[in-house]
Amino acid sequence: MNTCMNQYATQAEQDAARSQWFAERDLRRKEREEKEEKRKEQEKFHREWWGLDENGNRVLKKGNEEGKRSQDQR
Repeated sequence: MNTCMNQYATQAEQDAARSQWFAERDLRRKEREEKEEKRKEQEKFHREWWGLDENGNRVLKKGNEEGKRSQDQR
């Protein structure tokens, strides 16, 4: 609790705030988990879109590698 709450609130108000905090704890945990899952999905999409591996390095597909080699030999 913040200083203002400790200084000016009655014991009943502090108890009500504590009980509300504990009651909503599972909801906040679930929201954090959903946010983390969404972040992972976005990261996966980003890696697929840009063709990146786990280290963030560009991965060339076989078709692209062969095309690049033929251009380099010219």
